Amino acid sequence: MKILTSSSVAMAMVIVSIVAVLGTRAEARSASESSPSKIVIGKVSQVEGEFHMAKDLHGQDTLDIVDKSYVITDQAGKEVRLELSYDTKVQKKVNPGDKIEAKISSKGQTLSVTRLEP
Repeated sequence: MKILTSSSVAMAMVIVSIVAVLGTRAEARSASESSPSKIVIGKVSQVEGEFHMAKDLHGQDTLDIVDKSYVITDQAGKEVRLELSYDTKVQKKVNPGDKIEAKISSKGQTLSVTRLEP
């Protein structure tokens, strides 16, 4: 029988730890993906964001607009604030007056925003 060196034991412990962490993340991801979400439909009354000057490929100045949140009035007349993150999927630029559909996670995170055509 071969005797394991301390470096072999340490390597095995690191591998087991990595597998355990990855397994925990996969379980958390599948639980959040299967958690119920809700759909909110409403008219955008306010868009909040940031503006940054940037340069395009030709060195020309451009204005980069990053939306941070939308305030909408839902079908019941209630105002709802939708906070956006880098994970929020926004298919088309949204402006005040647009009607949108937003998917919200059970934890209140805005998952996606879709502008509805009139």
